[in-house]
Amino acid sequence: MILSRIEPVVDPQLPREQAGFRRGRSTVDQVTLLTQDIEDSFQAKEKVGVVLLDLTAAYDTVWHRGLHLKLLRTIPDRHMVKFIMEMLSNRSFILRTSDGQRSRLRRLRNGVPQGSVLSPLLFNIYIHDLPETTSRQYGYADDLAIMLRRTTWSAVEQGLNQDMSILAAYLRKWRLQLSTGKTVSAAYHLCNGEAKRELSVSVDNKRLEHQLAPKYLGVRLDRTLSYKRHLEEVRAKVTARVSLIRRLAGTTWAASARTLRISTQALVFSAAEYCAPVWSRSPHVKK
Repeated sequence: MILSRIEPVVDPQLPREQAGFRRGRSTVDQVTLLTQDIEDSFQAKEKVGVVLLDLTAAYDTVWHRGLHLKLLRTIPDRHMVKFIMEMLSNRSFILRTSDGQRSRLRRLRNGVPQGSVLSPLLFNIYIHDLPETTSRQYGYADDLAIMLRRTTWSAVEQGLNQDMSILAAYLRKWRLQLSTGKTVSAAYHLCNGEAKRELSVSVDNKRLEHQLAPKYLGVRLDRTLSYKRHLEEVRAKVTARVSLIRRLAGTTWAASARTLRISTQALVFSAAEYCAPVWSRSPHVKK
């Protein structure tokens, strides 16, 4: 009920770059946008740098006072804002050990409830005012990425470093934790020799790990977007799941046809077809 009342008010205020749990938007859309922008840079003979940001326990670290301020900015109904904040603040927990001991009752002062249908929208509101950067931004809930196209690698590195400094300052201000150990950079270019460049991007004087084929929203993006490694991983996953389905379809004992059909659709087809619009033109598909 709360979601249906505030979503029509909030959604038009969310940035176009944030697609997380919004009507008509999906992870496939975001991966397609990013890869299309990279392919456009290939046509323009430009060099591309990407940073995939990792936020530590993003939903659990949402600062309630900060969220309250942003709710007041986006939702005109003050009674609704008050109701949401009371719902979030009236949460507590107790730790129990296996030997029967228990901690004192403690109140949760941060975070939005995991599994709640309202939490993704609250998180989108919390980060809806991400600062503008020279790099293009892509977001799906707490999966954030930035991409910069330039004619030289030095310009790419300079721009990414400046933008990461801006984003890191924003995250600190709103008490979200950027995991510099899991945040990675990547370089893209049609020429393999150029794409082997290791970008030097740092946050808080710590250099980010550079990966040749990082994963974004479940898709492995190698440096020339051939998707060879991604398709190898998909093939291995599908093969393992087909083997499992075959066990369910034994000659002496077998699951019902309906169960086999549902299991195949859920386990095999979902893995095999995920983000197919992105990698379907790869020369490695038939392999």
